[in-house]
Amino acid sequence: MEAALPESARGGVAKPSSEADARRRRAFIYGLIAFLLVASLPFLPVNNYIIAAVVRALIFISLGQAWNVVAGIGGLLSLGHGVFLGIGCYTTGILFNQYGIPPWLGVWVGAVLSLLVALVMGSMTLRMRGVFFALATVAASLAMVQISRHFVDLTGGADGLALKFFGNSWWAAQSRTPAPFLYASLAFVTLYYWITRWILNSKLGLEMQAVRDDEVAAAAAGVAVFRTKMLGLLVSAAMTALAAGLYMQFYMAIDPEAAFGLSQAIQLQLPALIGGLGTAWGPIIGGAVMIFLSEVTNWGGTKIGVSGVDILVYGLMLLVVVLYAPKGIVGSVLRNAMKGADR
Repeated sequence: MEAALPESARGGVAKPSSEADARRRRAFIYGLIAFLLVASLPFLPVNNYIIAAVVRALIFISLGQAWNVVAGIGGLLSLGHGVFLGIGCYTTGILFNQYGIPPWLGVWVGAVLSLLVALVMGSMTLRMRGVFFALATVAASLAMVQISRHFVDLTGGADGLALKFFGNSWWAAQSRTPAPFLYASLAFVTLYYWITRWILNSKLGLEMQAVRDDEVAAAAAGVAVFRTKMLGLLVSAAMTALAAGLYMQFYMAIDPEAAFGLSQAIQLQLPALIGGLGTAWGPIIGGAVMIFLSEVTNWGGTKIGVSGVDILVYGLMLLVVVLYAPKGIVGSVLRNAMKGADR
């Protein structure tokens, strides 16, 4: 009689379930340890350079998390996400320099403007598919480069926009040391992690994944394809613009290429691509690996008098991931764990 029972009735599902629960517990423990370690850095015997490097990593992780929503979960290869980074940076900076509006208020204006731009961009591009959508987002990004160069009085033109510096100031969201930015960027990464987890398990997230996997089948199942894509783009744009406010306060300056350039847009994608698209942990792990290698190669390049080594390492790292771990670091680890559970 036992042999006639289905595997689930004999407890065959219990092992994969327990394995999944164990993986989640381990991930939570490792994440908590990493969080506490990062949060304790200002109290450890480390210099400000290391803390600043960690802040850079956390900022790019948060930007990668925002891009992961539209590309990893929604399957839309946006190569123009620098548009929302630039809008967030320039809006925050212009409102602060010219009107005295503090960044922690100005960043919300940048988020609203990014939502409006995303709405216009999405209306024109979201019915395109594949490479055509990607090229359309590149065109939008390049157009913003030219616009920001043209309005010199507002944006500083090709020279860019630098913030007025007030030293240690909560009102201006400025500091002479990187420690406050460490906690702000850590808060962003933590918040965006939970937002990603929520999206993945929400109705919107399930619809976005269905559209990503097969638009025709999703539409046949009753999913509003265009609306789903638009909502994903809007959420991602707002997340990018909010993180851009922190980017602007940390770097204290922005220029057209750093904001809207294609190289910047590619950097925003690397954390999710390396770590694992469509996962909550992917951008965090990918961004940490990316910045660590960047700092090491920059240090090594300085020692031997060669610049641009980090760009070469980015390219090689991305090539290795594409060839040997197309689902990213997290995706490969999960796949191997599931294979182990089946044995």
